[in-house]
Amino acid sequence: MITIDVRSNIAQLQAQIAAEKRRMERAVKAGMAKAKEPLRAAVQAETKNVFKVKQPSFLRTWTVSANTVPGTIIIRNKAKGFSLHALGGSIGPRKGSALLIPINTAGGSRIGQKKLYKLLSWLRERNMTLFKNGILYVKPPMNTSRRGGVAIGTRVQKGFRRRLSGTFERPSGFDIKLNAQGLTAIAVVKRSITMRKRFDMDRLARNTLVPIVISSIAAELARSK
Repeated sequence: MITIDVRSNIAQLQAQIAAEKRRMERAVKAGMAKAKEPLRAAVQAETKNVFKVKQPSFLRTWTVSANTVPGTIIIRNKAKGFSLHALGGSIGPRKGSALLIPINTAGGSRIGQKKLYKLLSWLRERNMTLFKNGILYVKPPMNTSRRGGVAIGTRVQKGFRRRLSGTFERPSGFDIKLNAQGLTAIAVVKRSITMRKRFDMDRLARNTLVPIVISSIAAELARSK
């Protein structure tokens, strides 16, 4: 009878397996940490392509957190309402029955909700607003004198223009673009808005993000041998 005692060999093998497991865990953690910047660059590139981004600050709204939960990477966008623009959906008014969507903003600038409603309140107090075919118009007051050689009723009063549009150096509010009726459009009125889906998250993760993480981990594993 031959007896083979491999208990010491098994113990040694178990120690080797444990050491290899620790090495792999360290490599995974380090690889995921080093993948953060490439991942951020990838989602920024996709954002720039999908939304035709002009402002660099919009691309900086992405955050990447690695190993907050072991073996996971969390990618978020801090921009307000980004998920709606990216994944699509419908929005309606929180109060009232319709949404006001500003158009013809001065110099293409953004107008905040508080300033918009303050300006609308000022216009309504003077009976200068008109709703027609889903568009909110303003009827600007025109000049009442021939000062500067300009015919009466052919130029928007300077004080009103300054209040509605700001100045050339600091545009704010709305540009004045008079139509044939002497009206300028400032907002579109909608009961709801349906946003189309722009981001294919599954495709982006499968084809771009996951390969970046795997490649980074593989590089750390090779470096740790």
